[in-house]
Amino acid sequence: MLRDWWRGRLGPWATAAPDGDQPLKQIAGYTCPILNPAFQRHVYDNKMHNLRLVQSRLDGVTLCPGALFSFWRLVGQPDEAHGFRVASNFIGGKLGFAEGGGICQLTSALYNAALLAGLDILERHAHSIDAYGPSRYVPLGRDATVVHGYKDLQLRNRTDAPMTLRIRISPDHVEAAFYAPEVPFADIRLDVEALSPDGLHTRTRRRRDGPWEFVSEDRYALPAS
Repeated sequence: MLRDWWRGRLGPWATAAPDGDQPLKQIAGYTCPILNPAFQRHVYDNKMHNLRLVQSRLDGVTLCPGALFSFWRLVGQPDEAHGFRVASNFIGGKLGFAEGGGICQLTSALYNAALLAGLDILERHAHSIDAYGPSRYVPLGRDATVVHGYKDLQLRNRTDAPMTLRIRISPDHVEAAFYAPEVPFADIRLDVEALSPDGLHTRTRRRRDGPWEFVSEDRYALPAS
């Protein structure tokens, strides 16, 4: 919160709220597969538990015009005391296991839905490693990781339309989608450019009814052996 204050992010912050009477239509959505490689299968149930716990705290959140969104303000600390279980996670450049693991597949779906909805991206962090290679659940340059107290996913709705977040989870997919009374942008496009032959250095741009905007430049390492 002190860091948000220092950066001038003083709210209003989005909160969970019931839908109003105004009809809504989906304006953007993104689906990520839920990976379940052999070495993680013993924590698959814990991963699904963590994903559904996050879903219960984010589904139905509405970003009114001018409102800010913070993943951690809404989800809370991802530890056992707050209902989270041990699942797969990235620790020190390696795949490991920790409380609250597995939720980055949801944050990546949410990040991409926010990009496609035209929301401002205030804070987003790429993973440090390309952990899954060609089997990755989202293209490099379009992932989003979170670490409580250190890395958040923060958005701002600078349109005139309130946007409501919906999250759906199945045994093998997680989807994030934004709904609004009207479509705020007629044309939104994303472009990810590989800046290195191995594709581990990327630049992402977005166009929202106008010129291309810089989104991020990301560098990934290979997993530590």
